[in-house]
Amino acid sequence: MFSTLQIKNFRGIKQAEIEGFKQINLFFGKNNCGKSTVLEALFLITGQSNPILPLSINAMRNYSSFNEEDIRIDFYNLNPENKISIFVKGTPDRWLEISQIKSHSNTVNLESLAGGNSDMAASTYGLKLIYSKGNEKEKFNSEFILKDNNPDNGKISIDKRYKEDLFSLYLPSSYPQGSLHEEFAKIVANKQESYILSALRQIDPAIVDIQLVGNEILVDIGAEQRLPINMAGDGLRKMLLIIVSIFRCRNGVLLIDEIDNGFHFTAMGVLWKAILSAARDNNVQLFASTHNLDSIKGLSYILEQSEYSDARDSVCAFKLLKDSDAKITALRYDYPSFNYSVNQELEMR
Repeated sequence: MFSTLQIKNFRGIKQAEIEGFKQINLFFGKNNCGKSTVLEALFLITGQSNPILPLSINAMRNYSSFNEEDIRIDFYNLNPENKISIFVKGTPDRWLEISQIKSHSNTVNLESLAGGNSDMAASTYGLKLIYSKGNEKEKFNSEFILKDNNPDNGKISIDKRYKEDLFSLYLPSSYPQGSLHEEFAKIVANKQESYILSALRQIDPAIVDIQLVGNEILVDIGAEQRLPINMAGDGLRKMLLIIVSIFRCRNGVLLIDEIDNGFHFTAMGVLWKAILSAARDNNVQLFASTHNLDSIKGLSYILEQSEYSDARDSVCAFKLLKDSDAKITALRYDYPSFNYSVNQELEMR
C-alpha cells in the first residue's frame, strides 16, 4: 500500500506532499483545492508505464483534444518545461516523470515514425514517460507519439522490460456504467452476489434480489417484474458501482472522485459500512474525494460503533489547502481527531 505521495508540476499543483495514508483515505476541502488532481496523480503512478494514461484522464474530464497545444494542459502553468514528477512511497516505491516531445524537438525518435521526411517530423509530437519501481536503479521508458492531431495515427512504445503488477481503477464523478454488467457477472460466478445484495438492501429495504439477465442487471423491488438497475435511484446504482469496483480491484487501488455524488446524506453511513467491509475483505486501498463533510460525519458515525472499532486505525481524512504559490498542504485527521471534531461540531481546519 501507499503511505506518501509527492507531486510536482501537475495541472494546477506546483508542489504537494501528503503523508500518512491508510487503507481508506478521504480528501476534502474547498473547490479547486486539488482533490481531483491528487486522485489523478495517484492513478497515473499506478499505471506508470502506460503513455496514454495522461490523455485518458483528460478524456475523463470530457476533454478529448489531442493537438500539441492541448497536451500542455497537464503541465503546471501549461508549460512543458515544467516536467511532471510523481512519487509514492509504498510497497514498493514508485517514481514517474512525464515530459512533452515537441514537434521541433531533437528528442523525437525518428526511427519510431512511419516515414522520414522533414514535414512528417515537424508535425509529430507526444509524451515521454520515465519511471522506476522499488529499489531498482534502472529506469524504464514509454512514449506516445501522435501525428496530425489524430490519436488513431498514434504510436505507443512501452518498455518491454517493465512488468506491471498493480491493478487500479479510477471512478470520476461522471463514470459511465456501460461495463458494469461484465464485472457483476464475475461476482455472480464467484457466488458473492449475496454480499452486494445485503449492501443494496440498506439503501432500499424493498429489494428482494438482484439478477443478471444477459447484459442487463435487474432488481426485484416487489413489483410485478424486475426493473433494470438503470431505472433505480442514483444512490442504488452508485452503491452497486462502488462495491463492484472494490471487488474488481482486489489487492489493488481504487480511486473515487466525489464519492458522495448520488447519495442523500442519510445514506452515507450505509455506504461506508459497505466500503469498510469490502475493502478489508478484498485488500483494496481506497482514495476518495468529497465535496462536503457529510461523508466524514457518516464515516465517523459508523466507526463509533463497536462492530467497526477494528477499522478505526485503517482510516484517515485529509483537508487539502492550496496557497498562492500553488503548493498543496494536507492537514491529516486520523479517527480520534476527526471524530472529536465532528462530535464537537468544530470546523476541521
